[in-house]
Amino acid sequence: MQKKRLLSIGVVSLLFVVIYFGINQIWPIVGIDWKETFYPAARAVLEGKSPYLVPTLRNAPWTILLLLPFALFSETAGGILFFIVSFGLYAWTAYRLKASRIALAVFLLSPPVVYGLRMLNVDVFVLIGFTLPASIGLFFVLIKPQMGIAMIPFWLVKAYQQGGVKQAVQTFMPVTIALALSFLLFGNWLSGKQADLLVSFWNASLWPWAIPIGVVLLALALRDLRDDFAMAASPFLSPYLAYHSWVGVLAGLIRHDFEFMIAVGAMWFVAALKALGFA
Repeated sequence: MQKKRLLSIGVVSLLFVVIYFGINQIWPIVGIDWKETFYPAARAVLEGKSPYLVPTLRNAPWTILLLLPFALFSETAGGILFFIVSFGLYAWTAYRLKASRIALAVFLLSPPVVYGLRMLNVDVFVLIGFTLPASIGLFFVLIKPQMGIAMIPFWLVKAYQQGGVKQAVQTFMPVTIALALSFLLFGNWLSGKQADLLVSFWNASLWPWAIPIGVVLLALALRDLRDDFAMAASPFLSPYLAYHSWVGVLAGLIRHDFEFMIAVGAMWFVAALKALGFA
């Protein structure tokens, strides 16, 4: 048994080293958001400064707390470690969402996940929030509301149905206090940081044309208390959405193999059209 354990540790360690140096080879074209936003913001916090000195940081301040361990390393080493952990978290989230084995594999090879890993953004934290109890998950979905804001009314209605006003207040009190404290500490950290997003070339939102889809999904989520519909609704309601953030829709579909495979296949078809210059 001891030999098997040592062998397993050796194999995992070797695999980690191979993956680390493999990612290092493509690092010049990977990690744009890490290099431009999240690493500088996390380093600012470690140096006792405000993360919002980095003008491209638009996320709730507790986002940086999740990134601090990676910022203890150099930009490259920390970024590669974050890449590896993010990949593992994508897989873990798919498992938590009860994906079949084939759906899990396809999910990890889907365009939003591949592109999200290339940009090295924080979408995976929102996905984790989908799998957590509401009082904790709210912190995660508010990291990127364009990905998860529909979960807020879903969790509110669910809490109310489970325990009335008292349960709803208990569920939402922690994140409400945290938001209030964040504005006291950092001022209005949202001020002046959103208008440019709407005209950004990164904006892959279908707003306002997709609003009816989002409204229907949210209505079904609230009527039937279906979290998969709530997960999928937010991207259709947001006026700004980076391409990799469409992964939230895949999270909502991942338990339904047939529909999920069609969605991922269609995404790869669109990606091919873009690559060939037809879109």
